[in-house]
Formats: sequence, structure tokens, C-alpha cells
Amino acid sequence: MQTPALVLSGPPGVGKTSVGWRVFDRCTDLGQHPAFADLDLLGAAWPAPDDDPHQSRLKAANLAAVWSNYRQAGSRRLIVAGVVENLDERRQLEEATGGSVVICRLDAPDTELAERIHGRARENGADLANLVARASELSALLVADDVSDYSVDTAGRTIDDVAADVLAHWPFA
Repeated sequence: MQTPALVLSGPPGVGKTSVGWRVFDRCTDLGQHPAFADLDLLGAAWPAPDDDPHQSRLKAANLAAVWSNYRQAGSRRLIVAGVVENLDERRQLEEATGGSVVICRLDAPDTELAERIHGRARENGADLANLVARASELSALLVADDVSDYSVDTAGRTIDDVAADVLAHWPFA
């Protein structure tokens, strides 16, 4: 039986990628042969189709190809960072990974998300304002339309503490 992929979901600035790398490191230390994929990078193509503005289909298709290559290279556990907004997106990821997924929703207050986004210094001007607004919008949406299996609060915590919490709730770590 294949181990379900661990998907770290949450709004921008919550720490999905940073925590994903730390979980990857811990799984490596445990000899679990992990692989890591970031859905934002797998969907970084323009233009986005009108019927898929967040590129969820492209992300899932690319994840399927990447996971296949990772498995051929010897990986046995998949850790994914990316936003999962609804059941359709969850199903797309399950199809892409060839099995079930375990979704951990990472949470933080809007004020902390905004601080983290500003601190990254990747966006500026209108792009920065739009991303901060999107983070707040997504934070509320992901709680209201919860498709996660469990959640972990990242507010005021170190990446190590959050990763330990994530792994403590992932029954396959």
C-alpha cells in the first residue's frame, strides 16, 4: 500500500514551503525516502485559462509527472506544498499521486500573514497589496470550506516546532 501524500495547504505567508522543506528533512533523517514538490512552481505558467485561474489542473498534471519521476528515482513519500481550496482540487491531487492524500491546513492570523508576505520582499506595489488581500481571503475560505484532515497553527512558532506538530499528526511519518 502506498503512503498517502502529505499536502501542506494554507494561505500565502503561512509557511507551507518552509515547513515542507523541514518535514522533508525530518523524513530524510528517518530514512523514509521523501520527495518534495511545490504546487506554486508546478503551476507557474502564463496565461491561466479562464476556467482554471489558479492553474489547479496544470499543477495536478505536473505533479503526476514529477511524482512518477521521483518514484522511479526511489522516493517513497511525497510532501507537497500548495493551496487546496475545495474537494475538486483534493481529488485532482489524489488522482495525480495515485492514491489518497492527507491535507494539513496551516493557519496564522491575517496580521502575521501580512507581516510575513512583506518580509519576503518578493512582491511590491499593487502585487503586494493583492497578495496580502488574497492571503486574508484564502485564510477565511480554507476554514469555512475545510477539506483538510487536520490543521496546525503557525503563529509565533518556529519552523521546527510546526514541522514536529505536522509530523505528529501525519500517521505515516
